[in-house]
Amino acid sequence: MDKPPFSVRTFLSIKNIIIILSVFIAVLLAVLIGYFIGFNQVQEELDQEREQTHHLMGQIKDLGKEKESEPLKVKKEHKREMLEHEPISARHEYAPKDKKATPPPAEVRSERPIKACAAKLVIIMDDVSYAHDVSAIRSVGLPLVMSFLPPSARHPDSAQLAASVSGYMVHLPLEAVDFTAEEPITLRISDSLETITKQIALIKHLYPNVHYINNHTGSKFTSDEGAMDRLVCIMKENGLVFVDSRTIASSKVKQVDAKYGLRYLGRDVFLDHKDGVANVKKQIRAAIAIAKRHGSAIAIGHPRPDTLQALKESKDILSEIQLVRIDQI
Repeated sequence: MDKPPFSVRTFLSIKNIIIILSVFIAVLLAVLIGYFIGFNQVQEELDQEREQTHHLMGQIKDLGKEKESEPLKVKKEHKREMLEHEPISARHEYAPKDKKATPPPAEVRSERPIKACAAKLVIIMDDVSYAHDVSAIRSVGLPLVMSFLPPSARHPDSAQLAASVSGYMVHLPLEAVDFTAEEPITLRISDSLETITKQIALIKHLYPNVHYINNHTGSKFTSDEGAMDRLVCIMKENGLVFVDSRTIASSKVKQVDAKYGLRYLGRDVFLDHKDGVANVKKQIRAAIAIAKRHGSAIAIGHPRPDTLQALKESKDILSEIQLVRIDQI
């Protein structure tokens, strides 16, 4: 029996199937190629990010080389002083060796009495470095402003912790008149404009959402007008505002701010320069009184048990005023 002739219709059907299969294969290949190109790009970006982070941590370690080369006896003394002063009170900020020293006075301001409910108080918690600091501060249940120390070998995760905190600040270590247990990233009065520029660039990379910076120690640096001029100049160029912790009465921050047309922001009260919940509560009341008298006030404390307990027990009197972030005064 003869085979039926190969019709034009059959040929067109086969041709259509081949065309459809070809288009399908082409689309599939395009999708696969796009996926692998995108995957490789993401992988390259991740590798670059890891490399950059590794480089930044290397910079931090390099900044600490000088201290690593010190004699063991001196290093032990540094560690002892850090343990003795920092967890105890705010005294390490302004007079670490003088246990009777009182905080430098606040900048004189004109009185502007307002209704208590309109008065604003900022409470900054300095030296935030560890996860337990963040948890402890959050447990108070008040809108406290956390100020993070730059990462170091002793507290390498401070920048990562800040990423989960809104409205955080950076507690920038500056040279003190007399303080031996300083942080690796500490700016000194002898630092050039180039050095300060690099340090601020590093801070901005580590803390991309930072807008306000206050000084850790810094009694020598903030009282040197030339050093503060270089720092404020670079900070202004980077959209950053300096908050003076006022670790020395002869601070030149206000004069430098005026030169650059900036509003001066300075600490009014240290909450925990003396031990004990009662002493901290006394300072909280003083900060509230200043806020009522001037319209606003800035208080500085530290994440230590006495301070946190005093804040928890002061919620009633703190409700008399507004607790706000630093950008709200």
